[in-house]
Amino acid sequence: MTKKLLFNGNIITMDAERQSAGNLLIEGEEICKVDLSAAEIEQLKDVEAVDLAGTTCIPGFHDSHMHLIEYGYNKKYCVDLSGAGSIEEVIKMMQSFIEERALPEGSWVMGMRWNQENFKEKRLLTRKDLDRISDKHYIFTKRVCIHIAAVNSKLLELCGVNRDTFREDENIGRYADGRPNGLIYEDAISGIILQKKPPLTVEEIEGIIADTTREIKGKGFSAVQSDDMKAFSDFQSKENIVRAYDNLRNRGELPIRVFEQVQVSSLEEFLQIQEFLKEVKEDELFSHNRLKLILDGSLGASTAAMETPYKGTTDHYGILNFRDEELNQLVEFAYMNNMQVMCHCIGERAINQAIRMIGRYQKRYGQDRRPRLVHCQICTKEQVEQMAQLQMMADIQPAFVPADYRAVYEKIEAAEQFALYPWKTMLDSGIRISGSSDAPVESYDALYGIQTATTRAAIDGSPQGGWLPTEKLSVEEALRLYTETPAYSVFMEEKIGKIKEGFKADLTILDQNPLETAPELIYLISAVKTFCNGRGE
Repeated sequence: MTKKLLFNGNIITMDAERQSAGNLLIEGEEICKVDLSAAEIEQLKDVEAVDLAGTTCIPGFHDSHMHLIEYGYNKKYCVDLSGAGSIEEVIKMMQSFIEERALPEGSWVMGMRWNQENFKEKRLLTRKDLDRISDKHYIFTKRVCIHIAAVNSKLLELCGVNRDTFREDENIGRYADGRPNGLIYEDAISGIILQKKPPLTVEEIEGIIADTTREIKGKGFSAVQSDDMKAFSDFQSKENIVRAYDNLRNRGELPIRVFEQVQVSSLEEFLQIQEFLKEVKEDELFSHNRLKLILDGSLGASTAAMETPYKGTTDHYGILNFRDEELNQLVEFAYMNNMQVMCHCIGERAINQAIRMIGRYQKRYGQDRRPRLVHCQICTKEQVEQMAQLQMMADIQPAFVPADYRAVYEKIEAAEQFALYPWKTMLDSGIRISGSSDAPVESYDALYGIQTATTRAAIDGSPQGGWLPTEKLSVEEALRLYTETPAYSVFMEEKIGKIKEGFKADLTILDQNPLETAPELIYLISAVKTFCNGRGE
């Protein structure tokens, strides 16, 4: 077995007992020695010398919440609408896509990541807009937050959505006269619309995973946690996704660790998925023992569940996706079966619901279950204290700040801006927070995430001085978000997340040292090489 000696660089260990090192020795999948003496190096045999040449070595980057398959699918099959500055541009971009790919009539045409805040019209897309693209293709577009979709009349007809159907479903947008306006929200996106989309094969999904994990590893990641079960809506696709991961892992073709976050909308769906998950073994490369629940929507879509009405309204509080009794069933089942619980919570009303439900079972089953709240964007100081008492973790998205800070002021009355994206407050309260991107919502670039965690500003420096600067993190704290803490979040803190003897050789080599780089320039740092289980690429 070949050994590798990494030397002549800046080695940042993230280990409190030894914060830096002069060299490290890899044997097989593990780090077998850190900071070898000259005498120990002299005695080494059959070792490959890896000269770091002044670069910086850190534990491998780890994104604690993203949508890997949706990101890869969008890149391969969809129109990226993030650059559209108007509804007219959306129409032209989608029409060009149809023409360039010669898509036949009856095909699905998918557009992703539009944002009405970037449109000169400053409004959401509707069926009337998308009907102008084509009335012979099924047009489906999804907002950047992934909580709103807009579809054309042909697709509404295929799905049986009209003036007289789904009248009780608040997730179907309608004109004043009751006709559907083409806007679809939350669970209705997958439950009503995407159910009609033909599924991809296992082999096609394998291709998406292989391409995307190679790309992600090239950006310095040795691990990601991915919410994939809602990437496609039909049940067969959910099974195909798991089979695809399993096949790649078994063939030795999964280049990074993937910790699946199993998102469901009901206990019935969860039990169905468990039937095929039982057949797929879990190991340190692929595991799925986590339950993900979407409690509310997003700020951009005005569907995050708030305790007070949205600005400019008297009765719009956002959406809670679960009744307490439904959520209780799912959380109880997870705790009884020793599964980790994760709740998407953006508004403080959703956070209250999560604290209520999870708190009940934390007290009953013991503390070390590491329940997690994903996003935690709008929360009170009292909620932060309750999370700390219940030993809840938070999965935050630093890159949301440059994109969201203006929208927050437009959505929430000033008197209600109590604790917005309160990362430093959480850390100081004893809450473990881990860093993520929610890609494809935002870029998965960890270095951009580290920069925005420390500056709370966009690349151009806006807002000046950073948004709510008391919540800025230090560079070391931000680096921990993408290394040590995500490892803890998946109960792997004794195996990954640090450069330490006996740990897995998951490493990222950077061309500059982030601890010695001005915070506003960290995004310019590049990953040179990434190791996962000792395999470098």
